[in-house]
Amino acid sequence: MKRQVLTILCLIIACGILTSCGGGNKETACIDIVKACSEIADKDSFDTYTVYGEDLYKNSFDTMYGVQYDMLDDGAVLYTESGGKADEISIMHLKSNADVSIAKRKLEERISERRNMFANYKPEEVSKLDNAYVAVQGSYVALIISDDNQRFETEIRKNISKGEE
Repeated sequence: MKRQVLTILCLIIACGILTSCGGGNKETACIDIVKACSEIADKDSFDTYTVYGEDLYKNSFDTMYGVQYDMLDDGAVLYTESGGKADEISIMHLKSNADVSIAKRKLEERISERRNMFANYKPEEVSKLDNAYVAVQGSYVALIISDDNQRFETEIRKNISKGEE
């Protein structure tokens, strides 16, 4: 009887070890996603990024996006440092799937706010904001503002899917 119990216990432990290692989903880092986007971007559209954990990201995140910083466990923003362009790609990975809809709504609000700002500042950039949108895949939420949103969305989804394999 002791031997059977010991054998069953060993099998349970072995199964637990095998299922907890290697086979689980490995999330793709948001920095890797924005780097992939910067590699396919036109030469003068994006030149700078900031990532989760950096002071610039942390200090400006809540005011820029209206999403609470502590809702994330990763994120990155790709933009043009010199300004004057509406182009922006922001990727967020939410800690909880329950917060995805909140983040999506807040990013959609950001598009409207930027549209209003650029309408008075640089009207030639408004068409990018008119076509901008928020994409969601799992716990990732992405704001995409560019001349070629579909190309960036494809790149973002491809990189997220790599981590799901």
